[in-house]
Amino acid sequence: MSLPDIIKARKLAELRAVATAMIEDRMHLVEGTRKINRLRFEIDEPGHEVFNAIIAFEDDTEEFPIGELRAEYEPNHLKRLDDKMNKLIDDYKPDILAVCQEILRTFPKGEE
Repeated sequence: MSLPDIIKARKLAELRAVATAMIEDRMHLVEGTRKINRLRFEIDEPGHEVFNAIIAFEDDTEEFPIGELRAEYEPNHLKRLDDKMNKLIDDYKPDILAVCQEILRTFPKGEE
């Protein structure tokens, strides 16, 4: 296996791990979709239709801080953003989790 193939296999494994973590509620949906959106380029599948809902969700949630960046925000502003983000998550969650299942079917283990 060539080095590019090894790298792609690792990125596919990471993609599956992120999708699984989101399904199992071990990863925040915004964090997970941002990772999946990055990984679709790293596995050389940026235009694959399975990612369409992920792209739309990330576009709608790009203004929301996650992780350490949250400490930079004023608490009242952060609460307003969180309320808005949680509403979007509630609206999108079934579709995003269905996409995660589809990612696991589209890119099964051993297909590297």
